[in-house]
Amino acid sequence: MVENIDHRPNVVIVTGLSGSGLSTAINTLQDSGFYCVDNLPVELLWDTLSLVESGKIKSSGFVFGMDIRDRRFAVDFPKLKEELANRVKLDVLFLEADTNTIARRYAATRRRHPLLGQYGDLMKSILSEQTMLAPVRESADCIIDTSLISAAHLARNIESRYQAENGPLRTLFVTVASFGFKHGGLSPAESIQDVRFLKNPYFEPSLKEKTGLDADVKKYVFDNPVSKEFFEKLESFYAYLLPHYLKEGKHFFRIGIGCTGGQHRSVAFAEALGLSLSNLKLPQIRVSVVHRDL
Repeated sequence: MVENIDHRPNVVIVTGLSGSGLSTAINTLQDSGFYCVDNLPVELLWDTLSLVESGKIKSSGFVFGMDIRDRRFAVDFPKLKEELANRVKLDVLFLEADTNTIARRYAATRRRHPLLGQYGDLMKSILSEQTMLAPVRESADCIIDTSLISAAHLARNIESRYQAENGPLRTLFVTVASFGFKHGGLSPAESIQDVRFLKNPYFEPSLKEKTGLDADVKKYVFDNPVSKEFFEKLESFYAYLLPHYLKEGKHFFRIGIGCTGGQHRSVAFAEALGLSLSNLKLPQIRVSVVHRDL
């Protein structure tokens, strides 16, 4: 029996009411590995789709942001969706929020509603857009009301729907960076650990000109029971913390390990912590190590 594999590209159309979180949705899908085109005019849709089908653009999925900024979109959508569904694996995501919530968001951001020039009143613009997009909403595959959820919550909802099937799982990139306080603080950094309380190899003549990459310096640092205890606490702390930052939507997390000059203690600790976190194989977390002042 021959397995029937659908090789058509995955396409998500992100649409909905202005002010309901369309930009957040598109940015989330882009961060998840989709190739995104926002504010795509209907006139360019088919040329873009032909380019996607040709394989010249490599991606596990494609996102087209289409909304009321193109007046033809709502009118043409029923026919457009039917034709698209014959050529791609299509999913239509529609975002909305109640009228008062959208009005408050526009007041807070001072952005201009796309229909304001036509109607001259924000509430009329919002209500008119709801009417115009009603046929699009009725044919949507997924409708998310963002009235009572944060941007972060919306992003997690979208990830849970699309990532596992169409795109790579989001990854938290962790950098463990050594540095010397005498050369200035480390910025940006989500977390800083100061190891200047540990015995300093700099004052050992045989170790002064070496670095935390050398075996004898590492031995000197970690032969200290205080170093071992502190390292175990750091390892446990970050093994607990990092998955929570991943869950919250963080893409990058920088851990700073600082000593006086950035040559001995911080380097040894950064190397050991980076290796330890890597060996834990925390799901969707990638760890690298850099030495700023070495």
